[in-house]
Amino acid sequence: MRSRYTANVLGDAGHLRRTWDPRTCPEALEMSSGPVWESLEIRHTEAGEPGDDHGVVEFVARFHDGRRAGALHETSRFRRIDGWWVYVDGDIHPEPAPIPRNAPCPCGSGKKYKRCCASR
Repeated sequence: MRSRYTANVLGDAGHLRRTWDPRTCPEALEMSSGPVWESLEIRHTEAGEPGDDHGVVEFVARFHDGRRAGALHETSRFRRIDGWWVYVDGDIHPEPAPIPRNAPCPCGSGKKYKRCCASR
């Protein structure tokens, strides 16, 4: 999961393709115009140990798209093929309500949202 996040940050479509289950990998991967990824938080894992053939990772990846800060919250399914973990598919959790401008910024800076990530 962490290597796939890094591949998204770097725009490495080759790595994403190599770590995607051939049964579910799209034919084309568009990497040119995406958000700026800022952080990855792994919230929960199931299985995925050396003796397992399947695993689940729940994560939140935070981003900024030039207009606003946001987050991708997904529960992803992985399986092992010939000793390598590959992404099968995932369920995206609904995006939370927008952050009020005067609320503390979720990035943890201690500033108000309007003075921090909302101003980018």
